[in-house]
Parts: sequence; structure tokens; C-alpha cells
Amino acid sequence: MKRILILGAGLEQAIAIREAKNLNYSVIACDQNAKASGFKYSDISVVLDINDIDAVLDVAKKYHIDGIFSHAVEIPDVIAEVALRLGLPGIPPQVARRATNKIERIIHLSNNGIPCAAFEIVKNKSELEEKAAKIKFPFVLKPIDSAGARGVQLVDCIDNLQKAYKEAIKYSKEEQVLLEEVLHGPEVSTESVVYKGKIHTFALADRNYANAEKFKPFFVEDGINYPTELSSELQQDIYNLVEETIKVLDIEFGAAKGDIIIDKGIPKIIEMAARTSGGWFGAGSIPAATGCNMLKPLLQMSVGDEPDLEALKPTRNLGCAQRYIIPANNGVVTRVSGCEEASKISGVVMSEFFLPVAGETISTATSHADRFGQIICTAKTRSAAIKCCESAILKIKIKTK
Repeated sequence: MKRILILGAGLEQAIAIREAKNLNYSVIACDQNAKASGFKYSDISVVLDINDIDAVLDVAKKYHIDGIFSHAVEIPDVIAEVALRLGLPGIPPQVARRATNKIERIIHLSNNGIPCAAFEIVKNKSELEEKAAKIKFPFVLKPIDSAGARGVQLVDCIDNLQKAYKEAIKYSKEEQVLLEEVLHGPEVSTESVVYKGKIHTFALADRNYANAEKFKPFFVEDGINYPTELSSELQQDIYNLVEETIKVLDIEFGAAKGDIIIDKGIPKIIEMAARTSGGWFGAGSIPAATGCNMLKPLLQMSVGDEPDLEALKPTRNLGCAQRYIIPANNGVVTRVSGCEEASKISGVVMSEFFLPVAGETISTATSHADRFGQIICTAKTRSAAIKCCESAILKIKIKTK
């Protein structure tokens, strides 16, 4: 029986742990949370900081693993480094870093002709106002090495600049930020699996920012809608851009997740990372709508087995919508209700809740990390799935004072 080390054992990572068990692998799961929900499915559970390469390497050596994997976690650099040192399948660490560090990535993509937003790099506070003047307001300010929209903000004037910078560097180990021009248009997410250099992009969905105004200056996405409403021609342009971007980044193995904005009719890359998406996209919404299973081949590849790429082919074609439970106000929670009722609505195929309890203080969300759960619905059509999902979300009430 092959042994696989899975980094991260939270609610989303539990999906990968269960899939690995279905493949008859022995799973060693690591998470810094001793109560991580995925531990109940793993054969061996280890509490540690999954960003600590040396600690992860010690565990890998102790259990003589055949492969290492993570799902919906921004640590491709850790995975790549451990894989390299132990001679396991993976991508080179320099490729992982380039696809993770926002500065390295956007420079490399721009230098290789990939359409992106105009940008300026701020390496320290003394450069901030000079670089802001170059790119002009409004612009998007991002920590260079964060995920889940942590610290990402819209800066519309000089008065908000210092505050936004201070917030952003909380989420940057390197204390550097990226300033990007604001792109306008619909946004989509993609999911790809790369094996022996061949790119299999099996998911493309519209991101939902219908409630974006509530959370400004922060960017908080509220789920996806599937299938996309973009024209077939534009979809093909996106598939072509995704493939070209993955090749330029030298990602020849494993997962690649993309975010693209259609700016003035032109698809532009916002992100392309060497990992799977978070937020129950590639392992939640897309499987519900299409039957595609990306985790199966990715786990197989990670331990050196021949991947079942047939698992990426759709077996159904349903409309799908996903909505998150996102706090939009501040206060002390007095009552939470409606979860059971929401989950029982016809069409709800997945619901995950990690809600606050009475007496807990909550604040308006500033990133995807602040969500309290999500609901995924399917139906014969996209519009029916959206209607179902939004009615289910409305059942959930978080009362505050």
C-alpha cells in the first residue's frame, strides 16, 4: 500500500483525504489544528505547521512516503521542495515559487507576452507614494504572497493609501505589495490538470461578485455560476490563454488554477497558481455539475501511479450555483438559525457550515477567510440552480446586537 502525505486537514482538505483512502492509499495528514476535521479520515495524524519545510520533511522521512499533496492550500513551494529532496513526483521549487509569488509571476508573464493588468511593485514603504503616482488611482493593492483575497483592497485616493498598505503587509511574509490597474468586466475561474506536459482544462465558471459593494474596499467573492454565460468564442480564447499561461510558467505536472477578467473584450490573467482552487470550486461545484473528479488523477500522479485522466471527462451537464455565508455587519451574535432548513431544500447537494455561536463577536468580511460556510445547488439550468441557492442562503439567519 502506497503512503501519501497530505498537508492540510481542514474541511476542504478532508475531501482529498477521503479520495486518497478510496484509492487505497495510506494517508498521513498534517495540520496545525489538532482538531482538524480531516484527521478522522487519515491513517496517521500529525499536528505541525505545514509551512515549516523542515518539520514536513521530518514527517515525510519518518513514514517513508511515496508522494506528497495538498488541496486548496497556498503551499506549492513546500510541496515542491519536499518532493525534490526525496525524489518524489512534483514540480521544481523555482516553478512553484514563480507561480505563487505575485511579483515574480506577473513580471514573468508580462515579459512573455501574457496579457495582465499594468502593475507597479512596492518593495518597502518609502516607495509607496511614488509607485502609486505612476499607476494612478484607483488601483488594486495586493500582498505579494497571500491567498484567499487576504489584504487585497481597492485604493481610490491618496487618503486611503497608507491604511491599505498597512493592512496588506499583515498578510505578506516579505512585506511587499503589488499595485495593479483596475480591470473591468466579468471574471471567471478555471481548473486544470497537467500531466507529462499536456494540459487538461476541465472547468470554467463565472465568479459571482453581485454583493461586492457591501465589502469595499475589500474583494469578497460570493460563489460561482455554471455554466459560464460567455460566448463560445470567448471561452475558446480563455482556454487558449490558460494553456499558454501554464506553459509560460513551466507548470508541467499537477494542478493549475486560474482567474481571468474579460477587460474590454480581452481575457487577462489575474492569477495562475500551481495548486487546486479553494472555496469548494474544483472539488465541490464542478464535480456536482459535471461529475469531473480532479482529485483522483492528481493524487495518483503524486505517488507515481498512472493517472485516470478519464475522471476529468464530464458525465453530466447540470446548472450549478454556489453561494457563501458571508458576514456583512459587525456585532455580537445573539442567534443563528436556518441551517437545517436550508440544507433540506430540493436541489442543495452540498452544505458546509462553520458558523459563529451566541456571544461571539463578528465583523464584516474582508477576505474569503471570513466566510461562515457555503451551499452548492444543482438544477437542469443555471438560472434554476441560482434561484435554488439564493433561496437556501436566505434561510440562514445570523442575528447580532
